[in-house]
Amino acid sequence: MKDASEEHPHKDAGRPPKGTPKNYLMAWLLVMLKGYNLHGYEIMKELKERFDVISDPGTVYRALRQLERDGYISSWWDAKDQGPARRVYTLTDAGNDALKLWSTALEAYRSNLDAFFNLYTGNWTEDKQEDE
Repeated sequence: MKDASEEHPHKDAGRPPKGTPKNYLMAWLLVMLKGYNLHGYEIMKELKERFDVISDPGTVYRALRQLERDGYISSWWDAKDQGPARRVYTLTDAGNDALKLWSTALEAYRSNLDAFFNLYTGNWTEDKQEDE
């Protein structure tokens, strides 16, 4: 007997994707480090509490390591008087350039989403399309 996914393999094609745009976490990590030197726990805490961006620690630390391998961030160990040393991350010049590219890409994404919601709510007009 076939299950529902075998009978209708594209059943979810019209449904929204789960999560956020691909590699969206990378943009958040870069912007969090713009002007700040932070350790991973601080980044995750701020993302969750202030922006409702939730990601598991393993994903965040893998992303931070990838950004560092790519030269977008750098890090060092900060030895505390009390407690274990923590790795602190900072944005590099290349990271700042990548953040500008993310900003441009996300602005285009936001513009596209604005058009979607204007159409969805009935606020879309030909005039609005020409203004954009």
